[in-house]
Amino acid sequence: MIARPTLLLVLLGLAGPASAAEPAGPGLLEAVGRAPQLQAAARRIEAAQARTGAAGRLADPEVEAMGSRVNADAMGENRDMWELSVRQPLPKRGERAADLARATAAVGLAEADFALTAGDLAAEVALALAEADGADARVALLEIQIPRLQAALQSIDARLAAGLTPQIADRLAFQNRLAGMQLELEQLRRLAADQRALARGRLGLAPEAPLPAFAAPEVSEIDAADAATVAVARARIAEADAMGKMARAGANPMTSVGLRFERERSSMGNQDTVGLAVSSEIPWRTRRYARAEVRAAEADRAAATADAEAARHRIAAAVSRVARAERVAAAARQLSAGTQARLDAEHEALSRSLGATRHGGGMAGDSAVLHAVDILDRSTALQIQILEAETSARTARAELWRYLPPRRLLPSVQN
Repeated sequence: MIARPTLLLVLLGLAGPASAAEPAGPGLLEAVGRAPQLQAAARRIEAAQARTGAAGRLADPEVEAMGSRVNADAMGENRDMWELSVRQPLPKRGERAADLARATAAVGLAEADFALTAGDLAAEVALALAEADGADARVALLEIQIPRLQAALQSIDARLAAGLTPQIADRLAFQNRLAGMQLELEQLRRLAADQRALARGRLGLAPEAPLPAFAAPEVSEIDAADAATVAVARARIAEADAMGKMARAGANPMTSVGLRFERERSSMGNQDTVGLAVSSEIPWRTRRYARAEVRAAEADRAAATADAEAARHRIAAAVSRVARAERVAAAARQLSAGTQARLDAEHEALSRSLGATRHGGGMAGDSAVLHAVDILDRSTALQIQILEAETSARTARAELWRYLPPRRLLPSVQN
C-alpha cells in the first residue's frame, strides 16, 4: 500500500512521455514558394509577360497579282495585261495602345493573383500548423495527467485489495474520467496528424517531408491600401480600363492603304498604270457593339472598385480580430498566474493535512486522493484554457498572410 504523502507526490509530480518532435523544415514562405500551386501561378505570370510581345501588333501587308488575256475579234487587237498590288491594313485609331494597355494589365493581374495565391496558401498552412501545435501542447498536458489518474486508480485498487472500503463510485468516476481523457488524447493526436497532412498536401510535400515552423506577419506589416487582395482589385480596375479603351477603339473604322501597278501590252506598245487605293469600312454595326462593350467595361470597373472597398473592410476586421485574440491570450496568461498560485496554496494545505493524518488526525485518505486529483484537473484545465487562447491568437495572426503587400509575397518564388 502506497503511503499517502508519497501518493500525493506521485500525483503531483509524475510526467508522461513527451510528444514526438517534428523535424525542422524550411521557412514558411520558402516552402510556400516551392508549392506546385504557386509554381503554376508563376508560369501564368511568364505567359502574360510573353503576350505583351504580341500586343499592339500591325497586320501583315498583303500582296495580290493578277494576269489576263484579251482576245479581240478580227478587227481588234489581242492584248496581255497583268497587275500587281500591295495593300497594308491599318489598325483602328487607338487600337494598338489599348491592346498594349490590356496586355500590361494582364501582367499586373497575373502578378496580383500570384501574390493573392501565395498569401492564401501561406495562411492555410500557418493555420494548420497553429492547430497542430496547439493539439500537440494539449496532448502533452494529457500525457502528464493520465498517468496521475492511473496512479490514483491504482491507490484505490490497493485499498480495495487490503480490505479497506473506499467508495466504489469514486473508482467508477476515476475510470470514466480516465477513459474520457484517453479518448480526447487520441482525438487530439488525430487532429494534429490531420492538420499536418493538410499542410503537406497544400505545400505538395511527401508524407515524411519536414514541415516549416509556424510563422505569421505582425499587425504593423499590414497596410489596407497595399494588400494583396486590394492589389488584385486594382489590377482588375486597370484591366477594365484597358477593355474600355479597346471597346472605344473598336468603334473606329478599319482602313487600309494600297499601291497598284498595272501593265497592258499590245502591238502598239506598253501602257502602265499606277494607282493608290484607300479603303475604309462603314462602322454601322460595330459602333453599337462598341457601346455595349464600353458599358460592360464600366460595370467591371465598378465591380472591381467595390471589391477593393470590401477587401479594406476585411483587412480592418482581421486586424481587429488579431488584437482581440491577443488581448484574450494576455489576459489568460495574467489571470492564470493568480489561479495557479491559489492552486499551489491549496496543494500545500492538502500536503499539511496529509502530514497531520499520519499522526492521527486530518483528512481521510480517500478524500485526500480525490482532492489531490481535483487540484490536478483544475490546473490542467487552466493550462488548456491558456493554450486555447494562444492557439486562437496564432490562428488569427495566420490570416494576416492574406493581406500582406504583394512585394513581400512576389519574391517568395524564385527559380
